[in-house]
Amino acid sequence: MAAKRYDRNGNTYRGSSYYTYGNVAYDVQPEYTPYYTEEDEKRARIAQEKVHKAEVRESRITAFKLIAIVVVLFAGSIAFMGMHVRVANENVELRREKSQLADLKSNNAILAAELTEQIDLDYIKEQATNRLGMAEPQSYQVVYIDVPKHSYTIQYASDATEGEKNSGILGFSNR
Repeated sequence: MAAKRYDRNGNTYRGSSYYTYGNVAYDVQPEYTPYYTEEDEKRARIAQEKVHKAEVRESRITAFKLIAIVVVLFAGSIAFMGMHVRVANENVELRREKSQLADLKSNNAILAAELTEQIDLDYIKEQATNRLGMAEPQSYQVVYIDVPKHSYTIQYASDATEGEKNSGILGFSNR
């Protein structure tokens, strides 16, 4: 147990472990305490206001940048959606045109088939001889040409041309 200490007057001392000489206390404050004047306080306040204004300005700039980014993203997404809609509409129009083309091709095929069915060679021969005054070519007027099978010319629909040669109706000549 610690021994009791007594001061000069005989009172019990319950203080710290530092010994004080008389009534002198250690300096709690430094020897030099800054002396503030109103000007110094004013300068400190102005500096704080400048820092605060800079922080506010920086936060406003950051907010403006954020808003600008959001606006650019929104405009970009709107433009992308618009282009997507335009492409979708063009695809629909293309499908419509392709179906119309297919319908026209089928109609052309049907009309060509009907036309070939309606051609009557006897009627044509009668009209050519009676109305137009044409006659069949004489034997000296018909000239046959031998064309080699592998020629430098390209022959299309060779089956149809052989069928016409074999039919005997090569053409008519004027009288």
